[in-house]
Amino acid sequence: MEQVFIQLRDAPYLGYLLKCKIYVAVKEEKIVGFVGLQQHELSFLYVDPTFQNHGVGKKLMEFALKQLERPIKLEVFTDNFAAKMLYEKYGFKVVKTVVEKWSDEYPIEFSQDTMELK
Repeated sequence: MEQVFIQLRDAPYLGYLLKCKIYVAVKEEKIVGFVGLQQHELSFLYVDPTFQNHGVGKKLMEFALKQLERPIKLEVFTDNFAAKMLYEKYGFKVVKTVVEKWSDEYPIEFSQDTMELK
């Protein structure tokens, strides 16, 4: 999937990201992660790789769950096992899997799971 990681300003999903309420995790004046929320949806959860496995994702997840009303949906790459383990720990279950191409500009196929917490 590294082929689809591009500058944020060039991302085909930038408009989608900007529709979210975005909350950031800060440590020592550095943004170490963020979560993007929409109604009934955890749209984005990102933790800087150097801060993964330090509880940042857990804190962001717990914050998100307090903000969102049930049911909550999210989408995650099928092979993102670390993220899926975190989501499953909080009760999310896979309800659908789709395989599609990223976009016409980036015609790379990927598999994505929709997960839900009721």
